[in-house]
Amino acid sequence: MFKRKIKSPCQLICTYDEDKVCIGCYRSAEEVTKWDSYSEEMKQKVLENTAKRREEKGGGGYYGIG
Repeated sequence: MFKRKIKSPCQLICTYDEDKVCIGCYRSAEEVTKWDSYSEEMKQKVLENTAKRREEKGGGGYYGIG
C-alpha cells in the first residue's frame, strides 16, 4: 500500500516569537531545523505539537492573525 509523505507545514514566514516558535507554522526552531531528518511518525508528532501551540497562542491560520 502506498503511504503519503507528510509535507512540511512551512508558511515561508520563518520568524520566531520570544518562545522560539515560528509565527507561521508554530514549529519550534529545533523542529524546523530537524524536520527533514524526522521519521513520518515524528513529523506527525510535530504536527500535533503545532496544533497545541496554535491553540495556546490563540492563533488562526497564522500566529497572531486570528
